[in-house]
Amino acid sequence: MIGLNKNGKTTHNSRLTAPEIANLWTQYQNDTMAICIFKYMLHIVEDKSVRPILQFALSLAEGHIIKIKEFFVAEKFPIPHGFTDKDVNLEAPRLFSDEFSVTYTYIASIHGMAGYAAALSCNMRRDIRDYFVQCQNETMDLFNDSLDLLLEKGIASRPPFINPPTSYEFVESKSFLQGILGGERPLNCIEISNIYWDIKKGQLDRALCIGFSQVSKSQEVKDFLWRGVKVISKHVEILESLLSKEQLPSPKSEESEITSSTVSPFSDRLMMYQKMVIGSTQLGLYGTAIGTSQRYDLGVNFSRLLLELTDFLKDGYKLMIKNNWVEQVPLADDRAKLSGQKKD
Repeated sequence: MIGLNKNGKTTHNSRLTAPEIANLWTQYQNDTMAICIFKYMLHIVEDKSVRPILQFALSLAEGHIIKIKEFFVAEKFPIPHGFTDKDVNLEAPRLFSDEFSVTYTYIASIHGMAGYAAALSCNMRRDIRDYFVQCQNETMDLFNDSLDLLLEKGIASRPPFINPPTSYEFVESKSFLQGILGGERPLNCIEISNIYWDIKKGQLDRALCIGFSQVSKSQEVKDFLWRGVKVISKHVEILESLLSKEQLPSPKSEESEITSSTVSPFSDRLMMYQKMVIGSTQLGLYGTAIGTSQRYDLGVNFSRLLLELTDFLKDGYKLMIKNNWVEQVPLADDRAKLSGQKKD
């Protein structure tokens, strides 16, 4: 039930549902990681126009953590471990350029908006919904600020343009049907959008893997991340070839924005977690591309990339478990165990 306390604020007597716990718990992990990353970026940033963007991003993440703790304390729910100051080394030399820091913030804000929209749709309590609406609105501001700065500096890659058709039309021609069933036709604007943004986010992922593999303390982690460089490079190359066949441009890559430093700003656990977050997001993008592509060859390509990335991330998850780096997501009660029953 919902009521008002003596201060006129909404109170709630309903418990947090499993999806609400999942959303808050996941956000806690992601934002404690973001705090470490943005603290480091603020320590190395030189461009005065970039600093306010990073400060805004850090303040949002820190504010989220305060609010999430309030929700969990009110529910007598344990505060997750997440990431702490022990996971960041502010004295490490520069690993990222200022341009990369803005691009990272821009892409992170896109992922954040998608995550908050998904979280909002499965929350029941009004206070939780209001909280994620606020997160969404603030992250939209961060998205606009970071993209505006990239455009102002002339370093934002614009997606391809297409010429407008003379009028609307319905699909009737055999040539278009052949494109669906296995032939070839020009890419439509939805397919171009999928390919372009998958390349852009893959390029950021590859740059992070390059930088993280340079500075990781564990040879096993280095090897995994460098394998990631090869896997993602292959994916980017395949997707770029699809645009190239249509004489369409690909976005600017980010590898040159990584320095030659070999001193790690972050713990291996944080870098592996960041890699897994980006990878799981890319899986979702591939799934969307499969569902919205009308050319058979594109569906085949994206399905193959999805399976290869899934196999790679599975090995990353095993590596994290081996090193005790995976914090347990809250589980449902094991009723059979509580009743003293043996597993079937």
